[in-house]
Amino acid sequence: MLEVATTLFVEQGYAATSLEKIARVIGCSKATLYRRYSSKEDLFKAVVAERGRLLLDEAGAVEASSKDPLVATREIALFFLDFMLRPETREAYRIIIGDGHRIPFIADEMMETIVEPFVATISRLLAAAAESGRIESADHEETTRVLMSLVIGWPLQNTMLGQNQVQDAVARQRFFDRAWNIFLSGICREHHA
Repeated sequence: MLEVATTLFVEQGYAATSLEKIARVIGCSKATLYRRYSSKEDLFKAVVAERGRLLLDEAGAVEASSKDPLVATREIALFFLDFMLRPETREAYRIIIGDGHRIPFIADEMMETIVEPFVATISRLLAAAAESGRIESADHEETTRVLMSLVIGWPLQNTMLGQNQVQDAVARQRFFDRAWNIFLSGICREHHA
């Protein structure tokens, strides 16, 4: 259900996608769909939650498997860039921005269940790097937000405007490497000597 709903929301937008249409494509009755999701808002909320679960699972796995907090931060940040540029993630994000006024609880829920836990993961890694003396960061949450802005700000804007200058993996990696190096030059201890 979520896969079909995600596809229809991405292809047709939130407003043009009805539960009736989703049920028809799935091949089930509208009543069956309503038993699982009480409204289109609830279904879209589940779509967003599934996207968030994928992001948080990857971030948690990288955090748990890495002994170097800066390496883990870099891996998660690169995954985040790739994840945000995926069509289904990008379009869900576009819907949240474009239709957020119709479904305001979605943005609040996304912040609470996805953004805040994701920021907390990166913040823990940056705190570990700061505690080991490798970086200077007093406010790890703010440092995380700076990193995420550097990594996805322009690529997401560029892609959402249809320019697609970072859709090529080589171009995206080149951009990411530059953003990561700029980030490190601002927080690494050896750059502040």
